[in-house]
Amino acid sequence: MQYTNSLACFINIGLAFLALVLYIAGSYSLYKDKKGYILLLGLAIGIDIATAILASFKITPTTTIPGVDAIPWYSWLFRLHVTFSTIGFAGFIILFLYLVIRDSRKYSKWILQWQFKLLLPIWLIGEGIALSNALTKICFRLRLFELF
Repeated sequence: MQYTNSLACFINIGLAFLALVLYIAGSYSLYKDKKGYILLLGLAIGIDIATAILASFKITPTTTIPGVDAIPWYSWLFRLHVTFSTIGFAGFIILFLYLVIRDSRKYSKWILQWQFKLLLPIWLIGEGIALSNALTKICFRLRLFELF
C-alpha cells in the first residue's frame, strides 16, 4: 500500500523524534544524577519499540517511492545507520535493565559517563540518519540511501 499524504507520514517521524528527546533527557538526567531517568529511558525504549513495530508492519503510514522497495544493503549510509542504531538501541536496553536491577547507590561511575559520552552519540548518529532519510523521502521523494 502506498501513502501519498505527507502529513500522515509524519506520525512515525513525530514518534521517533519524541523517543529521541526522551533518550537525550533520560541520558542527561542519569549523567547528572537527577531523578526520573529510569522513567524517561523506559518511555524512550517503549516508544522506540512501538515506532519500529508500527512502521515495519505498515500500521502507521510510510512514504514509498516507486522502484526503491529493496533493502539498500549496498549503501554504506544504510549499513552505518543499521550498525549504530542497533548498538545504541541494544545498549540502552541493557543499560535500562542494569538501572532497574542495580541499586542506584551502587551504579558504576564509568557507566554514567559511558552512556552519555559514547552510547548516546552512537545512537544519535544512527537515529539521525534514519530521521534524515525519512524527511528526505517525504519532502523530496528521494531516499538518502540511494545517494550514499
